[in-house]
Amino acid sequence: MSRTSLLILMLVCAQVGAADRLYKWVDANGKVQYSDKPPMQPAEKGMTEINNRGMVVKQIEGALTPEQKAAREAQAEQKKLDDQKMVEAKRRDRALADSFNNVREIDAIRDRNLDQVQASIKSDQQRLDATNHRLDVFEKQVATMESKKKKVPDDLRADIDNTKAEVAKLAANMKKKQDEIQQIKDKADSDKQRLVELKGPSAK
Repeated sequence: MSRTSLLILMLVCAQVGAADRLYKWVDANGKVQYSDKPPMQPAEKGMTEINNRGMVVKQIEGALTPEQKAAREAQAEQKKLDDQKMVEAKRRDRALADSFNNVREIDAIRDRNLDQVQASIKSDQQRLDATNHRLDVFEKQVATMESKKKKVPDDLRADIDNTKAEVAKLAANMKKKQDEIQQIKDKADSDKQRLVELKGPSAK
C-alpha cells in the first residue's frame, strides 16, 4: 500500500471513530470524498454510508441517466403486470376448483354453449340465403334494364348497395361465431387440463 493510501486510510478510520456515520462519495472532479455529513447535492456515482466501526451499512445509488431511469420504470411496470397476472391466475384457479368437480361437468357446459352458437349460425345462414336471393333478383332486374337500354333507377342501385352491405355484415358475423366455437373448445380443453392439475386424477 502506498504511503498516500495509508494516510487516507488512517484519516478515514479516525473520522469513523469520531462520528456516528461517515459518508464516502466521488465528487464531480472524480475525487473520493469523506465526510460525517452527506453531500449537499446527490453524488452522480452514488454514496457509501459507513458506521463507527468502519463497516458499510448502506450503499446509495447515484443519479440515473434518462436511459437507466426508463429501463427501471419499464422493469417496475413489467413486474406490476406480472403480479397482476399471477393474482388473476390464482383467482381463475379458485373459481375453476369451486365450480367443477370433474371434467365431465366442463364438457356439459362446453356442449351447451356450442349448441347456442351453432343455432345462432344456422339462423344467420338462413338470413344470408334470403339476402343473397334478394340481391340476385335486384341484379337480374338491372341486367334486364341495361339490355333494353333503359335507365336503372337510383333507388334500385341503392337497394343493391344496401343488400350487398347486409350480406357482408352477415358473413362477418358468421365468421366471428365460427371463431367463437373454436374459442369455446380451446377454453374447455384448457380448463379440463388445469382442473386435473388442481384436483388430481379423481377429476378425470
